[in-house]
Amino acid sequence: MNRRSFTALALAVCAIPLSLGRAIAMPFAEYQAGSFVKLLATGNPVVVHVHADWCSVCRAQMPVMDRVLAGASYKNVRAVRVNFDREKAFLTDYKVVRQSTIIVFKGGKEIARLSYDSDPARIEQTLARALS
Repeated sequence: MNRRSFTALALAVCAIPLSLGRAIAMPFAEYQAGSFVKLLATGNPVVVHVHADWCSVCRAQMPVMDRVLAGASYKNVRAVRVNFDREKAFLTDYKVVRQSTIIVFKGGKEIARLSYDSDPARIEQTLARALS
């Protein structure tokens, strides 16, 4: 194997973890009250997942949401994860009564909501509202 072939092979092997990291990167940002208000004010689509670490439905929703939101058509959709146990003001402001709630905002207004449902088809339908 000559030096040029070896260098090309080494670079290709090094690039594999980088491309895998992007494919499995989590699209969700952690909720912060001030930045969330600014995010909604942009009018761009925003998906919120109200979750609790102890919630089995939330854990079932996460891989479906991560897979869907990683798709190219969702590149302009921002995703925020809100902790059900810590962010009580958010729960009050947006009338969230239980964990595992998915809310879609567009133009700064709520356009879709799904609560306590882990059916992949219904999650995908709800998230698709951000694109319409």
